[in-house]
Amino acid sequence: MRFPDHGLFLALLVLAALPLHALAGAEQVRADIANRVRGQYPTLSPAELASGSAAFDPARQAQAERNNPVPGAAEAIEAGRRIWTRKFAKGRSLAGCFPNGGRRIAGAYPQYDGRVKRVVTLETAINQCLKTHGQPLLDAGDPGTMGVVLAYLRSLSEGQKIAVRVSSPQAEDRFEEGRRFYFTRMGQQNYACASCHVHHAGKYFGDTAIPAPVGAAAQWPYLRDGRPVTLQMRVRECLDRMGAAPFPAGSDELAHLEYFLAYLSNGIAIRPNAWRPRQDAGNL
Repeated sequence: MRFPDHGLFLALLVLAALPLHALAGAEQVRADIANRVRGQYPTLSPAELASGSAAFDPARQAQAERNNPVPGAAEAIEAGRRIWTRKFAKGRSLAGCFPNGGRRIAGAYPQYDGRVKRVVTLETAINQCLKTHGQPLLDAGDPGTMGVVLAYLRSLSEGQKIAVRVSSPQAEDRFEEGRRFYFTRMGQQNYACASCHVHHAGKYFGDTAIPAPVGAAAQWPYLRDGRPVTLQMRVRECLDRMGAAPFPAGSDELAHLEYFLAYLSNGIAIRPNAWRPRQDAGNL
């Protein structure tokens, strides 16, 4: 089913259901959303849903296959590797702050850290390392620094299954805040993230199929015109298109949204640095 942009706007106002009620914990929320999507698209596996719009659009899937290897990915990964391994004044590096130099760690992020009482994303952890060693922090919204570092770091976990934990009341609170942000209408157009990605997953916004929330955390950063776009960068773009003021890059609000989305993708393999077209109105 295809809606022109103005048609989708009217349809969302009339048809979008109320947000899911807070349920008995993160796992019940995940199961509820997964079952909802499975009921709509019973032939698509969670791994297939992770391909975003291409899961619902054979033409988009064919485009992705033609753009493999992804143009610009090797250059972005190499730029990230240089930043990752660059020596600080005392001979340490970003790689020295993480187990195994950062290999096979991405699947555990974001994670709630009880010591600092906040959700720690990979962006947060990277900047914590830089701060500890007296280095300038990276801008979480900059594709040329944080974007390329995450392109490299997540490439070290390719194939690892996402395994984000919500294992304490404090972690549940942050997960629930991410869920609440996802289902809250905001901005001039009165959309919620869920208005499109839950209630209209698989339908079309213009000429682009709307991705489901299940799997949304698996393929980022993706490459658009050779530039890495992280999950948080993409969420900020979506908020701007909704007519809402985007949360600041690296904010706790974005961390909680990412925590929510990553938990929905548990068990799905990380496939970073996927291709996306230049104009990509509906893809998360």
